[in-house]
Amino acid sequence: MTVPDHATPIPGTSWLVWRAGLLRSAGFGADVIESFAAPSLAAAADALRAGTGSRDAFDAAFDEASAELGRAVYDVSADPRFREAMAWQNLGALNAPEAIVRDGPDAPRNANRRRREELVAKYAQRYTVKNDSIGFFGPMCWVTVDAQAPAMTGGHGPSLTRMRKVFFEWWALVALAASIAEDEGVKPWLPVALQPHLCVRGRRLLVPGRPPRELSAGEAAVLERCDGRRVAAEVAAEAAAVPGSGVRRPDDVYPLLSRFVEQDVLRWEFVLPMNLSAEDALRAQVRRIEGAAGERARGVFDRLVAARDALADADGAEAVAKAMEQLNNDFAEVTGRAAHHRDGQTYAGRTLVHLDTARDAEFTFGGPVLAALAPMEPVLRSCRWLTSTLAEVYRDTLRRLHQELAAELSTDEVPFDQLLFMAQTALFGENLPAAEVVDEFGRRWADILGINDLPAEAECVRISAAELSAAVDEAFPAPRPGWPMARLHSPDVHVCASSAEALARGEFSVVLGELHVGMPTLDTDFFRVGVQREDDLIAAMRADVPAGRVHPLVPDEWPRQCARNADWMFGWDDIELGFTAAPGANPDRLVPITAITVSEVDGELIAFLPGHTRRPLLDLVSDFLGIHAFDTWKLTGVRGHTPRVMVDDLVLLRRSWRCTVAETGLAGITGERERYLAVRAWASGLGLPERVFVRVSTEIKPCYVDFTSPVYARVLCTMLRSAQRTGGGDAGVTVSEMMPTPDQAWLTDSGGKRYTSELRLHLVDPVEPQGAGR
Repeated sequence: MTVPDHATPIPGTSWLVWRAGLLRSAGFGADVIESFAAPSLAAAADALRAGTGSRDAFDAAFDEASAELGRAVYDVSADPRFREAMAWQNLGALNAPEAIVRDGPDAPRNANRRRREELVAKYAQRYTVKNDSIGFFGPMCWVTVDAQAPAMTGGHGPSLTRMRKVFFEWWALVALAASIAEDEGVKPWLPVALQPHLCVRGRRLLVPGRPPRELSAGEAAVLERCDGRRVAAEVAAEAAAVPGSGVRRPDDVYPLLSRFVEQDVLRWEFVLPMNLSAEDALRAQVRRIEGAAGERARGVFDRLVAARDALADADGAEAVAKAMEQLNNDFAEVTGRAAHHRDGQTYAGRTLVHLDTARDAEFTFGGPVLAALAPMEPVLRSCRWLTSTLAEVYRDTLRRLHQELAAELSTDEVPFDQLLFMAQTALFGENLPAAEVVDEFGRRWADILGINDLPAEAECVRISAAELSAAVDEAFPAPRPGWPMARLHSPDVHVCASSAEALARGEFSVVLGELHVGMPTLDTDFFRVGVQREDDLIAAMRADVPAGRVHPLVPDEWPRQCARNADWMFGWDDIELGFTAAPGANPDRLVPITAITVSEVDGELIAFLPGHTRRPLLDLVSDFLGIHAFDTWKLTGVRGHTPRVMVDDLVLLRRSWRCTVAETGLAGITGERERYLAVRAWASGLGLPERVFVRVSTEIKPCYVDFTSPVYARVLCTMLRSAQRTGGGDAGVTVSEMMPTPDQAWLTDSGGKRYTSELRLHLVDPVEPQGAGR
């Protein structure tokens, strides 16, 4: 097998892994979270429940543990870096650690103090054990992966981070752009573009789901020039110069543009791509405005950029808070909008800016680590079956719909927009065809592992890689991946070792965290921070997806969509598919859905794009299929408990437990001592380990819980009470064992402090998907 330059083999398999990987890590040491533990209190509580201890002994232990907790929370709150991290994330929450520091470690534990302890504990778990990539409290580091190298080489530099950059949130730039655009002198300088799903053919405007709209000569002359490259003044001048258009003067065009904007036909605004290049795009457009209007526009833009830059240079919690408040005030004064967005929502980009950093470290992970991943090869082959089966199901669905539409229109060449409209229920509705495939995927895996037939008390299932490979061969036959991007999978791998030195010696184990099926998650815009050779990674993507990619241009309200998460590894002939009204279209890549037709060619549905380009129809909807595939590796079986699953020495699945909020019985418990006892009883009844992650179905992210800690017992009860208010007693609760634990965190800084981490990789299927080439 020929191995391309951008990849290296996974020993013992035919699969490849990119030579570029990403180490995501915590920004605060694991010792922070361990300082909240109270094992002596846990022992006293358990003795009381068992009848071998007294209530007085428990109360004494609780008082002592509470005092120790108060000192631990004080120490965390007194750390200037911790308060600076909170200042970056949530200025409103900063008063909690500040008040704790002001009141001292031994302050009375009234309701306010307990509430502040819980808030600090929640931020502490995010900064120490979650590996969330945000700010210096979640730095990332690009690493090298090489099958010929030792297990791990490299090390940490003298600083925590080597690079940092502060970005405006996209919504803030949109608000700034809209404010600048209100100046009447700016409007002629604003780009004008058709909504990305519309197109003009001759004297007709093509609109999805509607009959073509007949245009006057003047309207056609105007709309044909609204391509997102020309500004309004250019459109007006050119349309007025078209013979027979009926447009006498350029000034006659502006009312027409306004009317088309009101009808949702045009976007007359600064073009801001929904990615981290939006600031540069706005700067370039503002710089081209001439005259007094340009001076005013640049003054407004430069004012906010200067305030942002001052914040980027701020050092320490007080300086960050002061600079953040100044930026907030300037923004509100300039735009007339509040400096917060979608309060309370996750993935919402709630503040005006975000900080991303690169860790001051260099590592190479080698053959022994990759060999430890080889036992997951059968899982990857099952993912091939998943995407292949999804593709076949939707290929049949689209073929049936195409036949219906072709019969209705009396032609085999049908508009793609009409076909996609008919397919919406199958792609996005209820009772999806995809659901049946995903359910079958889980059922077959449950049968292979036998997790529904094990004794309820079973803690671990062990299976050899050879046994698993044979079972997967039988259960998941698939010739090739279902679509071009389906050959790329992104696992999060946890390497467990007592130290970096032990890891380098090959003394480690590996845990599979999340597996993102058919989704190359390194292609996430904010991961570019610290990348040395962007062109190499773009070339790697092109090598694995040689036909070029289709990027649906989604609305800004699309779920979990934000500029930080945008794609960035664009190939030269990648396209943006305009299928609905959406901002930020790149006119050099945009293909409106109304410009595409679909015909059957040699038994396959082919999409015909402008410029005589053709692609398999499934390529155009593959991102929508990927939504159903990417998060499917969460096997649970039908019981409330799933044992740990090990393939050889690889932990394939961590132990997990499932129940409802009502079944925990914890949402309604009051009083911190009674809460603690109830939490201990619940955890003991299920056989839970002391340290876990808990996720409720009303939230996206899990929360770390230490069942020995009185503050995390309160955090858990508060979280469950909130879930009950939002989702009712039937809201789901999922508990997963913590693995690796803090003592298995091999990553250390120059001072020897331990940090949790995970390795994100791109794995490449050696089998090319159908239609992989032109």
